[in-house]
Amino acid sequence: MKKNHVILFFSFFFFSNLYSQMSTEVVPISETYSSNGKFKLLSISYDDEFPNLKGESFVSYTQEYDSIGIRKKFYKINRSFDVYEGNPFFTAISNDGRKIIYITNYIYESGLENKNITYYVDGKIAKTYTTEEFINCDKNKEKCELFYDNQNQIIEGRNSTIKQYKGSASDKDIFLNKSFVFNKNDTIYLIDSRKKITLFDLIKGKIVGSKIDFDSIYSKIKYIEPIKSRVSYYNYPYKYVTDIQNSINNEKLSASISKIVNLKFISINDSTFHKYKLFRIELSGYMNRKGKFEIENLETDSIFDSKLIANYIATTTFKTEFIPREIDKIYLKHFFGGYRSFDDKVAEQETLKEKERRRADFKKRLKLEKIDNIYIPKNLNECLTELDKILNFESKKQLMEATDSWEFNSHMGGLGMWIRNNWGINGGSRLLKYFNDRSIGEEMFGNDAISGVIISQYIIWLKGDKRAWKKWEKQNSIKK
Repeated sequence: MKKNHVILFFSFFFFSNLYSQMSTEVVPISETYSSNGKFKLLSISYDDEFPNLKGESFVSYTQEYDSIGIRKKFYKINRSFDVYEGNPFFTAISNDGRKIIYITNYIYESGLENKNITYYVDGKIAKTYTTEEFINCDKNKEKCELFYDNQNQIIEGRNSTIKQYKGSASDKDIFLNKSFVFNKNDTIYLIDSRKKITLFDLIKGKIVGSKIDFDSIYSKIKYIEPIKSRVSYYNYPYKYVTDIQNSINNEKLSASISKIVNLKFISINDSTFHKYKLFRIELSGYMNRKGKFEIENLETDSIFDSKLIANYIATTTFKTEFIPREIDKIYLKHFFGGYRSFDDKVAEQETLKEKERRRADFKKRLKLEKIDNIYIPKNLNECLTELDKILNFESKKQLMEATDSWEFNSHMGGLGMWIRNNWGINGGSRLLKYFNDRSIGEEMFGNDAISGVIISQYIIWLKGDKRAWKKWEKQNSIKK
């Protein structure tokens, strides 16, 4: 499988606390060898979103075998180290096989093992670093990205296997493109976005060099050939939890639960999906090749007896022909659909109650200072001052250099989506009321228009006009 088959969906990486979600149609299986070639780290991901921990990794000897001729296993780690060819992910294993480091520019989930840099000893997490900690970088004053990236400057084009460098690309440029991070005899060399090198001792588990100027040591490292992880891929099956089937009667899980709870299942594709109040289930976990489903998360509305559902899943063997041959288990999620009463009149009454509850909740949100523990600005001026606290140096630089604010206000991600989701534009808040009172945001795609105003005004603010918001507010006075 060639690396150009990997499909990535990136959110704009604007905030230090914003996790960048990515997904792929093909999922990696990587092999990483120690510098001395004595140990191999095999890492298998079971999910289509990355980077995350949903997988397994195995450390084995490369030159020692058990009694039946299979390479001896050293130990196992209950997580994957997602590596994709040509993308900002790196892992290395030490010459004694006991230490592993994983480095990624992007994080998707919160938690200790989801830091940018994680370091393991004998399969257990030993140290973690944020990007700023590892490369000694101040995100409020400079661009802080782990890996140096000059692809746009020196690559002419590429086919599925070969990069074509521009004639103007120097040997130094090409080295930086190929070797921005590598392991040399248990010393990790990492060249960051500032062209500064961080050295990490894989055996001792500590940083032994920081902010070293690349040009000053290029002559010493230019002939080093980095050991790359070998990566293969399998096609993710996109089997949703609702559709897994009982191996005995072929009944889908959604239908089996319907019988258990005596409620009618409504598929997301059903024409009445948005007509009635639906009671929901969240379910995710691992399906192994033997047909057993290991529940990782099961959350239900109070109408369900979750113990009955969990017991059914635990005692049922499911069909597994959809599991790719390359792996022995797969991570499944997305319980698409919901349940309602079989009696339409009962369902209608429940729907009316739900609409009233939502109206009351919406009215309450219009007065809250915080929603989900996030401060909600009460006017445009506070939007600008809050953004100035949240955004880092590189984010502000990109905004100031932009020729069009639209690129930051995408409906699919980025700063605009963050504003809409976190400041209650998409669910009701005092900030939404502030704009609606000025007849802004009530038209189709009006929420996008609100975040667009905030972003465009913030760009003006960044460029030095700290009073422009007053002019805007005067031109858009309260009309209600």
